[in-house]
Amino acid sequence: MKRRINIWVFFTLCSLVWAAQPFNIHAEPIDPYIQGAQREGAVTLGVTLRGRQHGKPAGELYIDAFQKRYPFLKVTFKRIGGARERERIISEMTAGIINYDVGTVSETMVSTIVSAKLPRILEWEKLGVSKFLVHPDNVGVTLRTPVFGIGYNRDLIPDEVAGTFTWETCTDSKWKGKTAIDDRPRHLNRFFMDDAWGPEKTLDYAKRWAANQPAIEASRSTGASKLAAGAYHMICGMARQQVKELQIYGGTTSVGIVFPEPVPVGIGDLIYVPDKAMHPNAGTLFLVWAGSKEAQNLLDDVNFTGHPAFEGNDINKILKGKKVSYATWEDTARSDYALSEILMAMGVPVVRSKTKKKK
Repeated sequence: MKRRINIWVFFTLCSLVWAAQPFNIHAEPIDPYIQGAQREGAVTLGVTLRGRQHGKPAGELYIDAFQKRYPFLKVTFKRIGGARERERIISEMTAGIINYDVGTVSETMVSTIVSAKLPRILEWEKLGVSKFLVHPDNVGVTLRTPVFGIGYNRDLIPDEVAGTFTWETCTDSKWKGKTAIDDRPRHLNRFFMDDAWGPEKTLDYAKRWAANQPAIEASRSTGASKLAAGAYHMICGMARQQVKELQIYGGTTSVGIVFPEPVPVGIGDLIYVPDKAMHPNAGTLFLVWAGSKEAQNLLDDVNFTGHPAFEGNDINKILKGKKVSYATWEDTARSDYALSEILMAMGVPVVRSKTKKKK
């Protein structure tokens, strides 16, 4: 009898101990990072968004949405701009000066931060980020996806005419001397790849386009302003973001954009959490949130760079049913080589890149 009582007492105590444990059956992989971020209490974000455009809230709305998602964090937003600023921050981090919990680099700078062992490596897909946004080595997550088309001046070209444009329109002698090109036509980088047009067709196209005497603009914003003013009839390979910023934030009605097939879609920026960040868990929460449908669709509303794969955003609707050519990380391994080949085919003087063609 005594033995039965002891067994009963043992199982009763075990039950009480089990009941006292946290109920983790439905725990999510992100939960430990949320708990860590609660202890950290703050995060400093360095992303390439403008808080305001023409005096109107833009990136501020995006950052505010993250703040509302995690109200226990004090969010500090510091914009990281162009290449020089990004390179400066990389140099500081390499020297041990870590001022950001989330950093930003262009796709061509990823190898630099990897070599310097700066990023925190996490399995982002397991944390809920869609696979097509995750770097294959889990270095970080892509943000601000560029979609390229043909921007045009609506006072000079009717919308119904622009609606018939193909990429060959840029080589049509009808528009000789009336078009412009960015000095880094990244949309042709995408076409250069074997799974798109391939090198031979792309270089032939580049030569024929050059024969049409397009103006070459070193500044995308300057080129966009000239297009709006009527200096150019069209800009081939223009990023959708540039046109939408003029339309929505600048109140400009004189510019439009069409998207001939195949529609080239780039990779964009890469955001990452520095391995020695002061608030790594909070930085991780931002990357996971940035890769969510909620954040991507909001990004498309305020910065016009949401990824087209997410249902519900404007660019997803625009590209529905179109043939889309998505950039891959393999592209970046050949991007400098491809760009130099394209520019030389167009007769633009370039310094030969040391990057060799990948076999």
